[in-house]
Amino acid sequence: MQRVARTVVALVAAGVLAMAAGCGDDDEGGGGGGSGGAPKPETLKIGLIPIADVAPVFLGQKQGFFKEEDITLEPQFAAGGAAITPAVVSGDFDIGFSNTVSMLIAGSKDLPIQIISQGVLGGTDEKKAWADLLVPKGSPAIKDPKALEGKTIAANTLNNICGVTINASLEAEGVDVSKIKYTELPFPEMNAALEKGSVDAACQVEPFVSAGKASGFVGIAPFYIRTAPDLTVATYFASRQFIEEKGDVVDRFVTAMEKSLAYAEEHPDEVREVLTEYTEIPPEAAEKIQLPSWKPELTIPTIEKLSELSKKYGYIEEEPDLDTLIRK
Repeated sequence: MQRVARTVVALVAAGVLAMAAGCGDDDEGGGGGGSGGAPKPETLKIGLIPIADVAPVFLGQKQGFFKEEDITLEPQFAAGGAAITPAVVSGDFDIGFSNTVSMLIAGSKDLPIQIISQGVLGGTDEKKAWADLLVPKGSPAIKDPKALEGKTIAANTLNNICGVTINASLEAEGVDVSKIKYTELPFPEMNAALEKGSVDAACQVEPFVSAGKASGFVGIAPFYIRTAPDLTVATYFASRQFIEEKGDVVDRFVTAMEKSLAYAEEHPDEVREVLTEYTEIPPEAAEKIQLPSWKPELTIPTIEKLSELSKKYGYIEEEPDLDTLIRK
């Protein structure tokens, strides 16, 4: 973003002495002439989930992309989009990170939020899946997914992208998904619950997929990739009020975020390093996990598909208007 130095010029009528040179130095509005002053520094509270998906935020901070836009980020962690969305609507958070289905549900209820930036994509190669449905080694579900009928699957929050994409993946294999139950557990607690047998399967993401597989769990359905290649899994969003009041700040955030997404995709080694700073994953484990896919552009057709599936599985009654939900 081009920086233009602020200069205050006092316009005076003929015959009136010029104003003192320092008269307008403290004017934050750039003299009121709309001449394009330097952006006002902003501190933004951003709601995140402590998983690999949000690594570009922390990497972008390290690279100075947000500083270039005069933005300071204050990360706030939550269990998932279902918790972050109300915090954004209430103004407790300025920006939020949420799975796309939670955004579609919010849009269907006319909540005053808008998607402003891509967050993370599901990828295209099942062998490199960073999200998978984990089951214990030796589980009958490994041989026949229909064994999951009547069983309980852990999801980080209820009625989110876990349920929609797992349902879509399992239904394609002949599973009656109406017989599947979901229970809410934070990602870091899922593997322990699976080990104890308190859940039968877990909707897991990195870094917990690799940790689970290392302990003997088996992935049976890389649900994001099977739902759609390059699925827009999650996005960054803000309230409409915040967007209306601070549209320039949002533009600056998006500029920095897009740089961060592109940088993360091109520098996987630096992603692995930054993961150890905001998650509990040790360096040796960070070296082995499957990284998510990042790019600046939203994959709109995959959001449309998630909207259709969300209605099919009863997560929403009517599909939201994506032209309203997604900020242009």
